[in-house]
Amino acid sequence: MSASVIRGVNHIGITVPDIEAAKSFLVEAFAGQVIYQSFGPQDPPRQGPEFERAVGAFHGTVVRAQAMVKIGTGPDIELFEMHGPEQAEPIRASDFGITHFALYTDDIDASVERFEKAGGTPLTAPRAIPYATEKGPGNKVCYCRMPWGTTMEFITTPDRMAYHDQTDLRRWQDED
Repeated sequence: MSASVIRGVNHIGITVPDIEAAKSFLVEAFAGQVIYQSFGPQDPPRQGPEFERAVGAFHGTVVRAQAMVKIGTGPDIELFEMHGPEQAEPIRASDFGITHFALYTDDIDASVERFEKAGGTPLTAPRAIPYATEKGPGNKVCYCRMPWGTTMEFITTPDRMAYHDQTDLRRWQDED
């Protein structure tokens, strides 16, 4: 019997209030490409106890659309337009659970500018990475909010990071 092998993160799911607006934002802000849309407003919605149980949705949730968007070489972004009787605000960094995703960029200033022009909100200007293990003269981060409230991070690490002295393991962008 062979052991299963995890190859990497496949996709990140994001629930949005309007799938058309979200697709447009991802295309404009990140040069995203819509790979496919599995169903949309013209199709019957996904709903009911079986669906709710399968994905852990609150009773009465209705999914009106789903689409898969490619951004660069990382995991895809799966968008869901869901509406339900109890929907919380997007999660914050201080909440439990997945709080954000990060996109690697070679030009953080241009990426943040494009993001803002597309309708996103940077929480700060790009700034030096504060962690000793990742510091380097050009290594920077910038946390931002998408129009519907999801937090994402831009990161660039063109300079050697101190963690290289602590382990032979490398983050994917550091692999030669």
